[in-house]
Amino acid sequence: MTSEPTGKNVSPAAKKGLVLFLIAVAAVSVVIAFLSQDRPPRGPRIISEGDRAPGFSVVALDGRNISLADLRGKVVMLHFWATWCPPCVDEIPTIEKLYRTLPGKDFEILAVSVDEEGAETVNAFLQQNKLTLPVQLDPRRAVAGLYGTFKYPETYIIDRSGVVRYKVIGPRNWDDPVTLKALRDLADGK
Repeated sequence: MTSEPTGKNVSPAAKKGLVLFLIAVAAVSVVIAFLSQDRPPRGPRIISEGDRAPGFSVVALDGRNISLADLRGKVVMLHFWATWCPPCVDEIPTIEKLYRTLPGKDFEILAVSVDEEGAETVNAFLQQNKLTLPVQLDPRRAVAGLYGTFKYPETYIIDRSGVVRYKVIGPRNWDDPVTLKALRDLADGK
């Protein structure tokens, strides 16, 4: 005859140990689930409408260094995008149309690519899609990080005094008449 343990023979200390073990496993599972969520990187806070736009400097594909401070007095569209991002690829033609329609002395588009591969990849994409808008590079995502941007596309419309007036997360039709009017009004100081 073999003596198999039954539930009646388990000591209270063993039961308590089992309960504590199960609680620990549940707690670790919750921590792992929390840490694996898609959330912004640590660091500066996420910039919102009404916030002062953080200053930055980026290098354009043509090698020029462009800083936000140099554009003070203009309305700036700061657009973060990437060639590997399907919504960005779908949206960029409307930004090209906006570039051809609106920019002038009072409106500037900064189409900042966060492609890690850099200029070669971005240039090939622009040529393949027959795009002419000027593009800047942020392969280490330093500027995107200043704004708390981690999902693409993401766009900030910054007024003449350096305040974020609009923040758009996700793609948008930038050559829509209502959008064009809002941007023109802002550029005209209305």
